[in-house]
Formats: sequence, C-alpha cells, structure tokens
Amino acid sequence: MNTIMNLEENELLKQVENYTLSPSLFNHENQLRLSWILINKYGLEVATLKNCKLKEQFFINALNSEKFNLPLTKAYTEILYYFMQKSSTKDFYKLLREFPRLKYNFKELVKTHYGHDILKKHRKEEINPLGTILFTF
Repeated sequence: MNTIMNLEENELLKQVENYTLSPSLFNHENQLRLSWILINKYGLEVATLKNCKLKEQFFINALNSEKFNLPLTKAYTEILYYFMQKSSTKDFYKLLREFPRLKYNFKELVKTHYGHDILKKHRKEEINPLGTILFTF
C-alpha cells in the first residue's frame, strides 16, 4: 500500500485527478501536500482554483460525499502559501517540521484566517478571510 510519503508529487496529483487515490490516504497531510504541489506548479491564484475543483470532484466521485467545504479548501491553499513565503525550504516535509501548526493545529489557523469556525458545517458559499493573515500567536 502506498503512503503519502511514498507517492511522488506527480503521482499524488494524478491519483486525485483520476479519483484513484485511496480514501484512507485523503487525509489532512495529503490535502496540505496537494496544496503544496499546486502552489509550486501554478502559483497561488490558479492553485486555489484548481485545488477547489479537484477536491470537490474527489469528494463527489471518489468519496461519494457532498461534504466538500469550499472555504476550508481555499484556506488550505492560502494558509499553506503564507507559511511557504515565510520559509526558505523547498521541501514539503521540512516545511511541516518548521511550522508544526500546519499539521497539528490547522483548525486554529483556519479560525484565525476567517475569524470564526468554518468547520461547523460543510459550506459551499464563499466566505472571505479577514484580510492579512497574522499568525503570530
């Protein structure tokens, strides 16, 4: 069985695009890594759009779920991008070690980004972040 670390970036992206990624591997770290891949490949704006489309289709086609959360998906991309700009590393796993809150306290980062808890329900509507992201706590 493949693990997240064993999948090459192109293979991970391909499996998400083709809905062949095992649902057990579609976890928080995987979703951060997908955002990382898309940001490095396309830049923030296009990565955000592609990430939203990819995840929405993956939820529908691979997970048979309507629990896709648009604001949360945007937050994955925007928050990760913020921390990528703060770091000099070009390695995803080094970034997670440098900023462990990405992996272990993401819910609080999202609350800070949006100013409230968007995780209470699965939303499809647009919710705008508060503006400049300040993760100084």
